[in-house]
Amino acid sequence: MGVIIVIACLLVIGAMTIDLCAGLYKAKVRGEIRSSWGLKRSLSKFISYIGSLLIAAGVDLLIHFCRAFQLFHLDILYGLPVITCIIAIFLSIVEFLSVREAADEKTKTEVSRVTDIASKLINKKELTEAFTEAIRNTLLSEHSSKEEVKDDKNTD
Repeated sequence: MGVIIVIACLLVIGAMTIDLCAGLYKAKVRGEIRSSWGLKRSLSKFISYIGSLLIAAGVDLLIHFCRAFQLFHLDILYGLPVITCIIAIFLSIVEFLSVREAADEKTKTEVSRVTDIASKLINKKELTEAFTEAIRNTLLSEHSSKEEVKDDKNTD
């Protein structure tokens, strides 16, 4: 039973480490500041996760010593830390979703950034074309006005 509890704890710690590394990498890629506040948050998450697993292990030990599984004719589960394994699976799924969610968030951020840049470029292009057309029209109208004045002087 003890070996399974230790393995469950190590698997959850591994999942937390992967989530932490993925978060730090994504922050680096995005150019975000990585502060001690975020790392403190990871430490509090570590403490709560390991605390949850230790409490679950305590419940499993009580179930084992009370022979509760035998009372319910579940002899196959006797000696297995069922509660610890369920909590470890739940925490691992939470960490998996956290890594995936951060990746999706990064992708959404990148897509929205590209969309903003593209819309600005389109607006700048349209603005440049409008200014160019206005300047061309102004120059043409001034040129036409000067030619009309020259023509008027020549006919006089």
